[in-house]
Amino acid sequence: MNNFNKNNGYSLIELLVTIGILGILLAVSLPNFQDTIESNVTNSQAKLFITTLNLARSESIKRGTNVGICPSNDGLDCDAASWSTGWIVFVDVNGDSDGASGSIDAGDIIIRVFDALGADSVLTVTTDYMEYNSMGFSATAGVQTMLLCPSTANSANARSVEIGLSGRGRRIEGGLVCP
Repeated sequence: MNNFNKNNGYSLIELLVTIGILGILLAVSLPNFQDTIESNVTNSQAKLFITTLNLARSESIKRGTNVGICPSNDGLDCDAASWSTGWIVFVDVNGDSDGASGSIDAGDIIIRVFDALGADSVLTVTTDYMEYNSMGFSATAGVQTMLLCPSTANSANARSVEIGLSGRGRRIEGGLVCP
């Protein structure tokens, strides 16, 4: 005799409470999520630079000649002090490259062109030109450092790559200061 229609849906009040709770949780977690994304972006960009170093080093050993890395804004020639716009890995056949315009001349072989980093990151390198000799060692004088800062200049998300005399790159994650 008791035939009641049972409603299996949600009421409007239950739906509004659920949306309110989700909104509060999203507002609390979103800033931390953006920080995590920024950290992951700079980390992957630092890994890309280490990949570049490894490519240049292995190519110098394989080809038995000097291989250089220089900043480039067009992918055709070096452009000193513009690392954030991209860079080139190339074989310096005649050994006259210094990272300035005109470094890549007739006979030099471009191995790979790397595009700009994206995400408005700022890449600062202590030299305008890096080179590996035929043994795979750094032919650039002294230890070189690459500092990668996110567009927010948050030093906690900055990454650095240090290139020693052996030519190997080492990633550094802590104690960095963005300009």
